[in-house]
Amino acid sequence: MNSSAYHIVFLRVMLFPLAMFRLVVVFLISVAFLFLSIAEYYLSQLFGKNHFITMRLWGWCMLIVLGVVVRRNKFPSVDRFILMPNHRSYIDIFLVAAHKPTTFVAKAELRKWPVLGFAMSVNRMIFVQRDNLRSMFDTMSQIKQAFDNGLSVTVFPEGTTFKGPGLRPFKAGSFKMAAEAGVPLVPAAIEYRNRNDAWVGNDTFIAHFFRQMWKPLTFVNFTFGEKIINEDFKELKEQTRESIEKLLDKSV
Repeated sequence: MNSSAYHIVFLRVMLFPLAMFRLVVVFLISVAFLFLSIAEYYLSQLFGKNHFITMRLWGWCMLIVLGVVVRRNKFPSVDRFILMPNHRSYIDIFLVAAHKPTTFVAKAELRKWPVLGFAMSVNRMIFVQRDNLRSMFDTMSQIKQAFDNGLSVTVFPEGTTFKGPGLRPFKAGSFKMAAEAGVPLVPAAIEYRNRNDAWVGNDTFIAHFFRQMWKPLTFVNFTFGEKIINEDFKELKEQTRESIEKLLDKSV
């Protein structure tokens, strides 16, 4: 083990209390978020519109507690949309929640997370089992219903996290629905300064959290592209991919 590796180990040990503090605060914020989300859900049912105020507040609180420093650009002028970012980490959810809260499409495993999973359900999150064809069709139906209710949606087109560089293959379902409905897509690029901040493979949440969240600050670029509308879903998919790739290249 070289001197640099010893230095990292030393810092992890010294700053372990910071990671532990953050984990406790993340849990407490999520509990508070759950109750506020339930209240906002019933208010939205009463007044007929969901403003995602609680989700935005939750996202900002999480980013502050985790020491995430975000560099971003201006969001394009568009009302109802599908936000299409690449996917690096669970932190991506906090990024989107803070800067452009929407209904999320997320893998079904997140529903099982203590407290947070139920809070996500209350906030109209759409859960999908990626390897279940019936679930995929049901997801498309739920996305369409969200649009009919005037809501925007965030879809991670890769379907899972990827450390990079570059992108994984995109899933086609949401592009087909967007093309048929004429809904604009907004591509977005998420890139962390330290690639090890990515949460991928069989890595557990707790293991990754304590390995990465001892650092005082985590730096990330969150860049939005221009909206894209196309009636041909294959062209729409390719245009979105090319846009995200260009945004990623600029953020390096």
